[in-house]
Amino acid sequence: MSTTFIAVIADAVASRALPPPRRARLQRELRSAIPEFNRRWRTALAARFAVTLGDEFQALLTTARPLWELLHEVHFRFPEVEWVVACGLGAIATRLERRATAPEVDGPCFHAARAAMEHAKRQRLLIGFGGFAPALDPLASYYSALYWSWTPRQRRAATLLRLGPPAFAAAQLKVDRSAISHLARRMAWPLVAAGDKMFQAALLEAL
Repeated sequence: MSTTFIAVIADAVASRALPPPRRARLQRELRSAIPEFNRRWRTALAARFAVTLGDEFQALLTTARPLWELLHEVHFRFPEVEWVVACGLGAIATRLERRATAPEVDGPCFHAARAAMEHAKRQRLLIGFGGFAPALDPLASYYSALYWSWTPRQRRAATLLRLGPPAFAAAQLKVDRSAISHLARRMAWPLVAAGDKMFQAALLEAL
C-alpha cells in the first residue's frame, strides 16, 4: 500500500457572512453531498470524505485523479460561496483503519494541506498545494487570477464547461447554446482549455 497520500481540505470561504438560514441550508446540502462523494470517488479514497467544521470537509486520497473534478464539483453544487481547496502531499502518522474518515487520520500530509489552506486564503487562491512540486504553484496562481478576472456569470459558465459539454452549460444556465458560444468567445475559451490541460497534466504527475 502506498505510504504517500493527498490530504484534501475544502473550505467555504466567508460562509459565516451568509444569513443564518442560507448558511444552515449550505451545511445541510454539504452533509447530503458527502455520501455521494464517497461513492463517486471510492476507488481513490484512503479515508472517506467527512464534514469537519460545518462549512469544511476533508478527504484522504491515494491519487490526484479526482482533484480537478472535485474542485469544480464543489463550485457547481454550492455556488452561493467561494471555495478554497487545499491539497497536502505526504505521509500519515496514524493507523489507517478500514472505513476511516479523513478527520480520524493525522500526519504530515494534513499539516501540509492546512498550511496550504492558510496560504491560499492569504493569496486569494482557489486551490493551494503543500508538499507538491513547485511547478503547481504558478498554475494555481494563473487559474485563480483568471477566475477573479471574470464576471460571476462567466465564472459559473467556466465551472459548467469544465464539467460537461456546452449543452450542459446551456441547460444549467437556462440559455440557448448560442449564448454559451458568445460567453466562451469573450472568455477566450480555447486558451483557457489549453491552460486547463496543462494544469490537469501537472496534477496527474503529482501522485
